[in-house]
Amino acid sequence: MSGLTFRKKEGKNCCMLQLSIRVRKWSLTAALTGAIFLAEAQPMIPAPGPPFVSVQATDPLASEPGNNPGSFTISRAGNTNSALAIVFSLGGTASNGVDYATIPTSITLAAGQLFSNIAVTPISEPKSTGYKTVNLTLPRESFRRGESAPPFLIGSLSRALVYIVYNYTNVPPSVSLVAPASGASFLSKPNIALAATASDSNGWVTAVQFLANGVSVGTVSNYPFGPFPLQPLVIRESHGSVVPMVPGARLNRFQFVWTQVPPGAYTLQAVATDNAGLQTTSASVDITVTTNLPIPEVRIINPVNGAHFPDQAPIHLYAAAGETNGVVDTVEFFANGASLGTATNYLAAEPVGQAPFRLHWLPYNISWTNAPVGSNSVTAVATDNNGTKATSAPVNINVTTNLYRRHFPW
Repeated sequence: MSGLTFRKKEGKNCCMLQLSIRVRKWSLTAALTGAIFLAEAQPMIPAPGPPFVSVQATDPLASEPGNNPGSFTISRAGNTNSALAIVFSLGGTASNGVDYATIPTSITLAAGQLFSNIAVTPISEPKSTGYKTVNLTLPRESFRRGESAPPFLIGSLSRALVYIVYNYTNVPPSVSLVAPASGASFLSKPNIALAATASDSNGWVTAVQFLANGVSVGTVSNYPFGPFPLQPLVIRESHGSVVPMVPGARLNRFQFVWTQVPPGAYTLQAVATDNAGLQTTSASVDITVTTNLPIPEVRIINPVNGAHFPDQAPIHLYAAAGETNGVVDTVEFFANGASLGTATNYLAAEPVGQAPFRLHWLPYNISWTNAPVGSNSVTAVATDNNGTKATSAPVNINVTTNLYRRHFPW
């Protein structure tokens, strides 16, 4: 063993003792604070070094009676090229094979497999009350000088805890649809933000499904203990190497964007599902998506009708366009029926104000070069976010030969 160093760091509220150990081609760094053990490993492992293995209680609440098992998840990060056998121990106040269905104390992750779930299925005990615990612990690797690195390393999440609760009566979750408001009206094919708050007094909400006229338009899942594959070097919500806390009546907000909604009347609902499978449906909210589409307005503000310009000079064309209860996307300019170009104003990306939106004029402009000599009729065509078009009144301008420039070319 080489490179063994100790460093003491002083902080405002606590001190930190940092231990660095370097053994051959891999290293492990651990930090201890006065409040909580945080194992933060920083692997320095050239591929294909040993993977890190971790465990989390991904469902820390099993109950009896009822078919509601808990679960552990053992995962690895790093090298997955070969199968990996992992031996662990089970402890706690519940007995393996007595209080819950027998769980083998080893698993094998196949080549390429990142994680495996282990179910904790309670055995019926009608006279039991309260709760018992199941504690899964991964073994710390051991090695001696001259030995090669172990087949895997243990990450910061080395222990996890599942509760078995007896005489348990599950309470369904609560859910409320908070957006959009009842009676809201939208223009044709909008993107509507749906939002619901949901909570569960003796567990947690696993998903909220949004319904429109009884048909699902989307589901938002809840992963309160982190996504998979697990990141073994980060303690998330303390469901790993310290005792977990059952989430309880934690309030959650679930949001979903329903896109390109066709015209019609809709009754919206949200359905919440808890960790034991019970569901609750929210009160309904009625909305409408109208087919009465607004029409944009557009007018040319420069040049004015009857204006004169010399030939070969650029003519700056300006139009003002807007729409009540809508958005103008583009304005296209025409001269004598031929397109001169299209202007976009990014300030019009969102409507201004709250419904009903007021008409808000915004400028659109292009430069017209090489205008032909003579009389020219200029128009502007505005297109809104629904594809509806409107054409401005024509503006007539005159382009004359620049005799002064031709006689005096300087």
